Amino acid sequence: MKTFYIQAILTASIGGILYGYDMGVISGALPSLAAYFQLNSIQQEWVVALLYFGGGVGAATGGFICDLFGRKRAILVTDVMFGFGAFLLFIAQSVSAIMVGRCVVGWAVAVSAIADVAYLHEISSVWEEKDERESQGQGGNGNIATNQMIRQNSQSSSSAGGRGSVVSVNEACISLGFLLAYGVAYSLGESNNSEEWRSMFAFGGLLAIIQFFGMMLMPESPVWLQNQGRISEANASRNKIRGSTHASSSTVEVEMHPTTPPSSGQSSTFTPEEFMLSPSSNNATNCIMGMVIRLYRIPRSIKNHCKRLTQEMFVPYKRQCIISFFLATSQQFCGHPSVLNFSAEIFSILNGSILSSGNDNTMGTEEQDVDLTPMELTVGIGILKFLTTIVVILFVERVGRRPLLLSGMMVILVSLTFLIIGFSGYGDIDIQQQQQLQQQEQQIDSISSSIKSNLGIIGIYGVAVGYAMSFGPLTWLITSELFPSLIRGRALGFATVVTYVAAGIVSRTFLSLQNDIGLSKCFSLYWIATIVAIVFVWLGVPE
Repeated sequence: MKTFYIQAILTASIGGILYGYDMGVISGALPSLAAYFQLNSIQQEWVVALLYFGGGVGAATGGFICDLFGRKRAILVTDVMFGFGAFLLFIAQSVSAIMVGRCVVGWAVAVSAIADVAYLHEISSVWEEKDERESQGQGGNGNIATNQMIRQNSQSSSSAGGRGSVVSVNEACISLGFLLAYGVAYSLGESNNSEEWRSMFAFGGLLAIIQFFGMMLMPESPVWLQNQGRISEANASRNKIRGSTHASSSTVEVEMHPTTPPSSGQSSTFTPEEFMLSPSSNNATNCIMGMVIRLYRIPRSIKNHCKRLTQEMFVPYKRQCIISFFLATSQQFCGHPSVLNFSAEIFSILNGSILSSGNDNTMGTEEQDVDLTPMELTVGIGILKFLTTIVVILFVERVGRRPLLLSGMMVILVSLTFLIIGFSGYGDIDIQQQQQLQQQEQQIDSISSSIKSNLGIIGIYGVAVGYAMSFGPLTWLITSELFPSLIRGRALGFATVVTYVAAGIVSRTFLSLQNDIGLSKCFSLYWIATIVAIVFVWLGVPE
């Protein structure tokens, strides 16, 4: 495998790390952020939820941006927005500035997820074409057995550097981003600085800068260039990725038919006037005019897209749309966003109760055995998510989508049961009132309190692990396989918008529900939603 191809994969996959980092960093930043600005529960909810609502807007517009301006340019734009959002958060002097910064980062997170995966998918398809061409060239004059052996070697090479493996690398990078966020939060939290949250947010901007300069050295997606009619640039990009200097037969064939329009399944189609004003032109004025025309036509394109979405997806594929919608909402209504975003606060309560039970113990030595801080416990979530994702990537094809999805959902259900038991008897106590909680715990039997706290910690880890082995990777895999290739991109875009909105709703209501009905009843609502999801998947989702 060529070094440049590996560099392209790693550079684009930094977007996955950025995705996971900016999703997970709020868990470590929120406690110090809330203390610095004296945030109430509703303000904390908005700080968390606005990233998801911004992500909903990004998911709705990201596909258009990728198709109009190209995958590479879209990644560069998201890096700029990541950096801008991180800068706003770093210098923020008001809650409003924090919310604006979170919304900007949320938009960048969603668009980055679309652009990075599209870029990785398309450059890996070019590499697979190279493998197939080489195998055909080697086996052209051999016997049948030799040709079969070459095809097998080609398949193994394709699996090593092909689309499935490359997209799996991106999934692993997302989990690595979560782990990195928790690790950075833990490291900075040791400084006892009241403004440590600024550095946590700024670190995401450094990752964006690294990817920005790395992508400047990478070629544009040859698939996108070819769809725009920019054949010579597509050839150069292919050759750079493959590490070769000659055009493939498939490329030559495209050059012989440069006027053939893309199929209806491709979302990038342009008129001859737009082609004349393509950014490939050497005339800077025409380039700028082309960009202006494309931006001007975005509202009309969105309207036409919605109309086609109804005619081509919602009407003929009702059952698939229902399954996709249900999976997109269920993966958030199981409570996973709340466990991730507010894990430090939840661990503070559980850890406080363990310490309280240690203080009540007459032996006087057990307290020393409990030395894990809330952020240390939160780092454990990142480690478990990363390891679970690696295991799922390795075994998903052997186990199957449906059994793995149901197994992960059962893990979430059992874990939520532990959380319900762990927080039973706490009443309607605000997460911020930890000292009052510890005083109440001193009046409860120390043994039962310790058991409940340990069940709660296991429950939080279990929700994270269950999600990583089910909803996390499989929602998108199942959705992509439910729809034909002609509308697969639009179906995934629809599911992405739905899941961001659902995650925003869950994050926006968690603290309010906790204050109104208590944590135990709040987790009971997530438990009911998970039960409904399990029944639905059992009855309605095919293998």
